[in-house]
Amino acid sequence: MNEIKMQASNIDEQGNVLYLDEERLKRKEVPFPPYKNRPNGLGIVNWIAEHITYMSPERWPISWKLYRMFVKFSVWMKQGGLKAKIYKTGIMLAPDMEKHTSTVVMPLNVDLSDKAEKVTVPLDLVKESLKHVTFIGGMDECLCRQANDCKDYPHDFGCLFLGEAGRVITKHRLGRELTYEEACARVDKAAELGLMAQAVWVEVEQFLWGLRNDQMDKFLEICFCCPCCCIAMRLARNATPAERHRFHPSGWTAVPDRTKCIGCKKCVSGPNGCPVEAISFGADGKVSINQELCVGCGICRSRCDFDVIKIKQTMPMRDNLHEYYLKDYNLDLKVWDFENK
Repeated sequence: MNEIKMQASNIDEQGNVLYLDEERLKRKEVPFPPYKNRPNGLGIVNWIAEHITYMSPERWPISWKLYRMFVKFSVWMKQGGLKAKIYKTGIMLAPDMEKHTSTVVMPLNVDLSDKAEKVTVPLDLVKESLKHVTFIGGMDECLCRQANDCKDYPHDFGCLFLGEAGRVITKHRLGRELTYEEACARVDKAAELGLMAQAVWVEVEQFLWGLRNDQMDKFLEICFCCPCCCIAMRLARNATPAERHRFHPSGWTAVPDRTKCIGCKKCVSGPNGCPVEAISFGADGKVSINQELCVGCGICRSRCDFDVIKIKQTMPMRDNLHEYYLKDYNLDLKVWDFENK
């Protein structure tokens, strides 16, 4: 893909967004078959998830150690050029149509310098979606930061689990039930800390949290991720392009002012670099960001010392997270109760 295509027709050399690209938003819609819960059958899978593999405070230390080993394993497999079926199936990012594992990335700190009017931002999207959920559970610790012994962001600032997952992590004493106001305060704190948010639905996490087969369309987690430790982004970097397609932007992406770029390439440094490999450097040594690939995580912006990269709205936003999952992934989540709230 050439540099002109990567810069995108709706973004100029100074990083100004000329119009919101509706066609790109349509291209994000993946033709997955409609998701259906697996049958409970004899209940063996349910029993394993509910009694054997679920995490608890007692199991937490070994859980994050295993998590860290799993990430190192994924890096080793990528470097070795291996495509083991057990690995791809295990992380539920395999490109076959039977998997719906997916993520919507929501940067909480965005650039509004070119918008005079009030505009909906990802932070608003998160709060609006929280108004209608059936249950909110707040984790006491962050698995990613604990696993990587993060030095820059607090370990005790954890994810929000919505619906049945919220009830389950509360039952297992990994967190507590939050009111809407408490959950919004956590979102505001995440923005203050410089974290991004991700709405994550991952099939294999059934076994981490202890979810039944018939509950799989009734959970979602809102992760607050730092640029250094996010395991989802690190797995994306070590996955194939088809697997990275499971990560979608919420309408906001990284946009460079190429006139300021000195070509230092610090934006792609660090353990995560660009997790979707959307960044390249042309013959002039200046940065380009492929808008078809960028998910707006903001990792590149956090590493740039010259204010070259900003997070701007480049596509229309959908009305709520339910719509993102329904239209982008054909996944009708039952986390929300729009009628009674």
